[in-house]
Amino acid sequence: TGGFLTAFAFLKMDQGHLATSKSDDIYRLDEQLLDVCRNVICPLTPPAPIIKYLPEVDGKKRTAWSLRDSNISPDIPTFVQQFEKIYAFIGDKESFDGIILIDTQVVEEMIAITGPVEVFGTTYSADIDKRCNCPNVIYELENYAEVAAKGQADRKAVLGTLMQQILARALASGNEKLPDFINTAVRLANDKHLIFYMHDLPTQQALAELNWTGQIKDVTGDYLHINDSNFAGGKSNLYVEQKVSDEITIDGEGNVKAKLTIEYKNPQPFNIWLNGINRDYIRIYVPRGSKLISSKGSDDPVATQDDLALNKTYFEAFIQIRPQNSRVLSFEYSLPFKAIEKNYSLLIQKQPGAKDHSYTIKINGRKVDEFKLSTDHPIQVSR
Repeated sequence: TGGFLTAFAFLKMDQGHLATSKSDDIYRLDEQLLDVCRNVICPLTPPAPIIKYLPEVDGKKRTAWSLRDSNISPDIPTFVQQFEKIYAFIGDKESFDGIILIDTQVVEEMIAITGPVEVFGTTYSADIDKRCNCPNVIYELENYAEVAAKGQADRKAVLGTLMQQILARALASGNEKLPDFINTAVRLANDKHLIFYMHDLPTQQALAELNWTGQIKDVTGDYLHINDSNFAGGKSNLYVEQKVSDEITIDGEGNVKAKLTIEYKNPQPFNIWLNGINRDYIRIYVPRGSKLISSKGSDDPVATQDDLALNKTYFEAFIQIRPQNSRVLSFEYSLPFKAIEKNYSLLIQKQPGAKDHSYTIKINGRKVDEFKLSTDHPIQVSR
């Protein structure tokens, strides 16, 4: 839903005992996938944005859809089903009950509770690391991802062992720290840093009721979801901040127009490891049938697409944000409905794994809401 998948682990819980049966980086799986597809025709042609914006190391266009880039859909269930479809070609017979998705924020906050954790001679902590101006655990995990990307044969499966130690400490912490673990896990799930996809339908439906499944919602009324995908821009999105302004205008006949402005800013210098030019493929999801009137700021012409499965229209753009620079992107579009009722509703859905970006909402020039988007945010306004 924005970046690429870095690593995986099979975790088994049996009567309170936690075990890791397999753990590795995602490149190992992609290596297996390529081996299979050399002998079998695999329907793995990547989507157009990956072909256009994510070249191979040698500059050639991508011809295969890898597991690490299978999360192109902003809708988590859609992405996971695609991941499982591609994963099936590997022929791995190990069954699993579902997939739990985490980002580095989860690991960072859990280690802040447990204290430093050592894995394979490397200590992971929540302290700020000057080499990246970020928590040490993020530096070390991203450093491992760089090693994995280069295909070094002696790379070790870090994630599974690290998560096993963190979860084991959480389960053994007793009454002193267990509430901290539970409260933190709930908040991380609410804020879309921890997301679930379970094969058991009643379990998945229960998690969906909690809004822990990362679905793009089908709603009546206005809708907005900004999706940023960092394509070959290093880890620069760690540093990029956003300010979003959504100005809605309703005329006397109920016709609705919106002007969406997004300011992207990277305040950190080039010389910080992990930072670099952010290559951002952007999709703005709005109610299906919305019409683009004008746009500014995109490096490529803005295109209008319909996602029939998600019942949304989206505008796609591409920009590059350099360190210590900013970019502004704007879209003006008309909505496919008339605002006849006195109440105006708008649902803003947060991108999983994203920072809590700043939003300002205005209707007919009046500021009706200002907030940090930490989770999905419904707005109901009386006009």
